Amino acid sequence: MKFNFFTFGGSLFWEDVFFYQKWRIQRHCGTKRYRLLDSWDIRRASGTFEECQKAFIKYIDTYEITKQQGNLVVLLHGFMDGKNIFKPLWRKLVLTNSTVAAINYPSLFRNSLASAYQLLFFLNHMEDINEVSFVTKGAGNLVLRQLFNLPQEQLSFQDKMRIQNIVEINPVVQNNLLCDFISKFKLLRLFFGPMVEDMTESKLKNIPKLPQQFNVLQIFSNSLFYEFSLKILKLIKFPIRESSYKGKNTLFIQSQTFNVLDNEKLLNPVIKFINNGKI
Repeated sequence: MKFNFFTFGGSLFWEDVFFYQKWRIQRHCGTKRYRLLDSWDIRRASGTFEECQKAFIKYIDTYEITKQQGNLVVLLHGFMDGKNIFKPLWRKLVLTNSTVAAINYPSLFRNSLASAYQLLFFLNHMEDINEVSFVTKGAGNLVLRQLFNLPQEQLSFQDKMRIQNIVEINPVVQNNLLCDFISKFKLLRLFFGPMVEDMTESKLKNIPKLPQQFNVLQIFSNSLFYEFSLKILKLIKFPIRESSYKGKNTLFIQSQTFNVLDNEKLLNPVIKFINNGKI
């Protein structure tokens, strides 16, 4: 007998490698096993990638899955986040008639380059889309930077999809002193995973920037949790580096929420830039 199980969407151990109308195929970062989830995160099939693809094709008629088309907006979460962090933004973006894919990658178990290869696989298998934009949060911008600096011949998705606009929310633009500290201890490195090292001084300066021809908006906003953390670090006299938010197409927005993506003042310029390419 076949059973279909509700899941939590795979925010910790699963990486999204295929997306179509909210259905997704995920790969487990440890076992390399694949599974097909429907739009309600119910597991509908498991096995190899090809087996999950075949199962999805059968479900197209059963559930009358309509053809996706037009613009795609990919949402990339940050370190120790999951795709659900984007729910407030996702609700607004779907009203613009774009296909919106908030994707999971196991940030505790993969560095930015490995996650870039996951994103490459995801985009190379995207169907019926001719334009793509990106919104990243935190270290998600490092994954995107790694992606667009892979060998050009691997970026076959660019033959069928035009790159539109990119919004980076609280991007990692300078090394994190806390990450520098963590990276010195093997036990802490094992606990926090390889992504931490990508945010250290030695690694960050070697990750190439996004290609200059891309239209990019950077938005910086400190959450209440971040402000509280700063106070604690200052209290214990941990060295704090002041961030610089100056530059072309750069905004600083004051936040009064624990999740910066709950802030309407931040969401509005994101939507505007993704749609129009202007602040």
